[in-house]
Amino acid sequence: MSSIKSPDVVRSTVADTWRWLWPDMLMRIIPMAVIPFLYITFLRLPLSFLGLTWHDVPEQLAIGALVGIFMAAFAAVYRMFIVGPWFRRPTISDHFLQGFFYLFINGPVEELFFRGFVWAAITQWTGWIGWGWLVSTATYTLYHRLGKWNWRSVGGVGLAGLVFSLIYLEQPTPRTLLAVIIVHGFTTAGFLSWGDEVMYQRWKRKQGT
Repeated sequence: MSSIKSPDVVRSTVADTWRWLWPDMLMRIIPMAVIPFLYITFLRLPLSFLGLTWHDVPEQLAIGALVGIFMAAFAAVYRMFIVGPWFRRPTISDHFLQGFFYLFINGPVEELFFRGFVWAAITQWTGWIGWGWLVSTATYTLYHRLGKWNWRSVGGVGLAGLVFSLIYLEQPTPRTLLAVIIVHGFTTAGFLSWGDEVMYQRWKRKQGT
């Protein structure tokens, strides 16, 4: 890893990303995507139970984009000043690969599982939406420790999770995951991909002074 004190910039390529991405798809993404659908199929519940509805789409897109841009900036700043100065600068093609994964695969699947499935299932079992919110947010935050994230990174995940949950909670029923998915994707990309580019540009400016 490079740091702001190092003269060497470590690059992240498509090959580097693909080495961790395909096992992640098999071991995490696919199971998390399948379980919610098995649940509603077994109990004969509608897709709306998981937040899979299509209403107020322009409003959802606007909220997702506006909050998502803010959260991407927050994630990059948090990564830079709280987590640490180390970075790997992705190549252009790797930026596209990572961005696609975070925005169109990881974000939708994690929201489907935690905000859509866990939240709804806990609320259904307990009869109180507060338990659904608490358990889904806590589970989403702490499960990142399974990926060996340090506690400073997990703290950032917790803050982001509160924002995701608030966006979902404040919606009228039936709730939709669309805006939350967009915000989630922007936040993750800002933390894990775009943040590296921001840190590189900051490092580069420091080298010129």
